[in-house]
Amino acid sequence: MKMITVIHGIILIVGLVLLVLGVQLFMSSRKFLETGVKTKATVIENIAVRSQGSNHTYTMYAPLLEYEVKGKKKTYTPNARSNPPAYDIGDKVPIVYSAKNSQNVRIISYWGVYLGSNILLAIGLAMLLIGGGYFLFKIGII
Repeated sequence: MKMITVIHGIILIVGLVLLVLGVQLFMSSRKFLETGVKTKATVIENIAVRSQGSNHTYTMYAPLLEYEVKGKKKTYTPNARSNPPAYDIGDKVPIVYSAKNSQNVRIISYWGVYLGSNILLAIGLAMLLIGGGYFLFKIGII
């Protein structure tokens, strides 16, 4: 067996695995949205995070969100950062948190909920196209 066939076979298998994981993560995110507790959080601060680039230092901002669970105030800072800040102080942001663990929080937005599954599906589909296309071409279908 030629090495190129082995490489394309590995690409095909990895692509299929990523697709399955992407679909599972998508379904998990949907279930989280359906079963989680929805509320509004208030942006109380934009936390500056400085990073060193190759030639300069740059600043990104992460919102510090405050929300209430059974009369107790909680805070959440998403991993997403932006410059300029995505939210102004005082903005109300829709969030969902797990009823079992109020620290498991996501901002209710397309990217806030489906980022992980979108990344897995995009990479998996590309790998499936490359690996599967190779074998379809090799057997004469395309």
